[in-house]
Amino acid sequence: MRFHLLPAPIATLTLSFLASSPCINAQFTFPPPLNGSISDYTSGKATATMNFSAGDSMFGGWSTPGSLMSFLVYRCTGSTEAGSTIKPLNSDFNSTVGHLAPDKTWEQMPLYSSAADMFGNGFNPGRNPIWFHGDFFANNKTTGDLCWFELYPGSDTYGVSKDGTPERVATVNGDGDWYFATEPFTVHPARPNNLTVTWKSSGPKPDLMKNHTEAYWADFYREFPNLKQSSGSGPGGESGAYSAILQGSSWMGLLAMVLAIAL
Repeated sequence: MRFHLLPAPIATLTLSFLASSPCINAQFTFPPPLNGSISDYTSGKATATMNFSAGDSMFGGWSTPGSLMSFLVYRCTGSTEAGSTIKPLNSDFNSTVGHLAPDKTWEQMPLYSSAADMFGNGFNPGRNPIWFHGDFFANNKTTGDLCWFELYPGSDTYGVSKDGTPERVATVNGDGDWYFATEPFTVHPARPNNLTVTWKSSGPKPDLMKNHTEAYWADFYREFPNLKQSSGSGPGGESGAYSAILQGSSWMGLLAMVLAIAL
C-alpha cells in the first residue's frame, strides 16, 4: 500500500478547501470519524458506508488537538468474537511490515520510516491532508475485510535490531491524551476490468490517475449507475481540472489534481 503526503504548498492550498468542509471540526475529515463503537461494525449491528476496492485511491485528512505529534495506524478485523470491543493499542512499530495485535486484529504503520533523518514517523499537530492509494491490506494475516484508520499520540526512538543494526521504533500510546478512529469500511478485491476510483467525502469519483476512455466510463457507470447523470462528467465531458491532469504531469497538473479532489 502506498501513502502520499501532499507537498507543503499544495497541502496548504488544499487545507483552505478542507477548512470550509463541515467535517473539519471532526478528528478525521475523510474517512469519516467513528460514531459509536467499532464493535458495532464487527458484530453486524452497524454497516460500513464505504465499499473500497483494491487499487482505489482515497483522499482525506485529519485534525489533531494540542501540541502532540500524531501517528497513523491501520487495523483490520481478525478473529475477534462478534460484539467484542476493540481497544486502542499500545504498540511499537519498527518496519512497514504489519503484525497481529493481542486482540487478533491486524495492525500496521503504513508511513513508517527507519531512516535516521529529519523526517520522522509522526505528523505535526493540527490539520494534515493525505492521499492514499494501493492494494489495501492485501497481505494481512487475518481473514477480515473490515478495516479502519486510527490516530494516536506517540514518539520515535532509536534502538538496535536483533541483527545489531540501528533501527527507529515508533511507539503509539493508546492510553495517551487522545485517540481517534475512523468509521470502518469494507475492502473488496479488485473490480471487473480492474476498474479503480478515487474516494472522497462526496463519494466515489473517476480515478484521477487513469485515462478516462469510453471503456473506462462504461465500466464506471456500470459500477455506479446512480452517478451517470452527474453534470460535467462522462466521455468528452471531463471538468477542466480532470483534463489538465490527463494532459501532463507538470506541477500545474498536480495542482489541478489536488483541486479536483478537494472540491
